[in-house]
Amino acid sequence: MRVGLTSASTLFDCFHSPTRGQLAKEDVFSLIEQTITSMHGPFEIIVGADSQLKSRGTFFALVITVIRPGHGGTFFYHKFQERRYSSLQQRIFQEAMYAVGLATEVRQYLRDHQIDIPIRLHFDIGKNGPTRKFIQSLLSLAETNHFRAEIKPNSFCASTIADKFTK
Repeated sequence: MRVGLTSASTLFDCFHSPTRGQLAKEDVFSLIEQTITSMHGPFEIIVGADSQLKSRGTFFALVITVIRPGHGGTFFYHKFQERRYSSLQQRIFQEAMYAVGLATEVRQYLRDHQIDIPIRLHFDIGKNGPTRKFIQSLLSLAETNHFRAEIKPNSFCASTIADKFTK
């Protein structure tokens, strides 16, 4: 049993691709599978999330990035609004839970299709600033769920791509 996971990510059924437009989550997973199986070379799959607190609520973005090192990549994102999480800790942990949940779904889909590829998590936290106190807890969350995680400055999926879609 995975600690702390919710089934909330199963609610995120619609994603957007900058090149393909609106896609159902199943189509995103299928495109990832097709990409990995149709091209030679290693691939990296990274899942990240970011949030932005605004007066109307908290705006989240979840991102799945597929990279073929040296050849580029693509990404898919889902953005949504929830109630206002005024606590930084609540927002950061909610971002992490969404990322872990989505990464778990991607991993299971790929395993069901006989593809075993590691999936990394990118957390929008770093050693500088107020989020530094959450590093150990979030890295432990990732490890408990059998993911490797990265933080700033190496967490571009969360701190750059997802960040763009929370604005």
